[in-house]
Amino acid sequence: MIKWAAPQYLYLLLVIPVLLTGIIVYIVRKRMRFRRHVDEGLIPRITQTASRRLQIFKLILPVLGLCLLIIGLARPKWGEKLQIYEGKGIDVVIALDASKSMFAQDLAPNRLSRAKTEIAQLLDHLSTDRVGITAFAGECFVMCPLTTDIEAAKLFLDVISPAVIPKPGTNLEKAMRVSSSLFNPKEETYKALIIFTDGDNLTGDPVAAVERLKDQGIKLFTIGVGTIEGSPVPELDKAGNFVEYKKDKDDKIVMSRLSERLLIILAKATDGRYFRTEGLYMDKLVLELDKIKKKEIGGGEYVEYEERYQYFLLAAFILIIAGVAISDRRGRWV
Repeated sequence: MIKWAAPQYLYLLLVIPVLLTGIIVYIVRKRMRFRRHVDEGLIPRITQTASRRLQIFKLILPVLGLCLLIIGLARPKWGEKLQIYEGKGIDVVIALDASKSMFAQDLAPNRLSRAKTEIAQLLDHLSTDRVGITAFAGECFVMCPLTTDIEAAKLFLDVISPAVIPKPGTNLEKAMRVSSSLFNPKEETYKALIIFTDGDNLTGDPVAAVERLKDQGIKLFTIGVGTIEGSPVPELDKAGNFVEYKKDKDDKIVMSRLSERLLIILAKATDGRYFRTEGLYMDKLVLELDKIKKKEIGGGEYVEYEERYQYFLLAAFILIIAGVAISDRRGRWV
């Protein structure tokens, strides 16, 4: 199976049909101009050494070379190699709010999707750490135990939604308690808990839970997902289609707003930090995580695919150079 390290470059292949069309138009117009300006009787004498097949071949070679060059830029990878990871890092548990309020669309396309994108980017910065993932609403469930396999951890993000949490609501206390259970209680440091939520806590006592985090040496980072202005919460059917906006008992549309105050208090209680997804916070968060004392992490296994881009680049340069060097005249190669 082929993997791509930079698949965005594959979109450049869309230029190839346009380029081929341009070449065909150029050849046709060139031939028309030639016949228009040269006497009909002289044409066979002028073109007797020219080879149409070689002309076409000479034009096609650079185009094929360009295709291979683009594929090389996308950095194809295949051939699995099992690698053993050893190094220094920390244990990081990421808790994602999967309550229905995370469907609010004050962040495009909605808060939950935005949070998943941010977490995937964060995981790319945690390649030397062990990472675990939990999802919470009224309850909290472990989606991925601590692992050094970052790519495997990313797969669990796709399945997180309100549908996987049977109890609705938002319980930050339960999120902190279940998430902290993934850490080694015998370690006094090396631990960080990152909670992505809109802060709309409905049940539980998060202040008491954060005290337990502090006692266990866990540094808490809270990430506010949403805006102060807020947005209505859409109600969706089982197929994910919009039905209506959530309403209160007075039949008024409920507005869900980012509750920053609680998130700031919880983070500061453990000497952590609060960030908002609207800002450019990722580098600052990674820097804060780097400040945490690290431990030896070993024994982790992950699959690495070997990059093969060099073969495509070599073939591309050969074809491009050949297209320039080969003659389109009979009896002459260069």
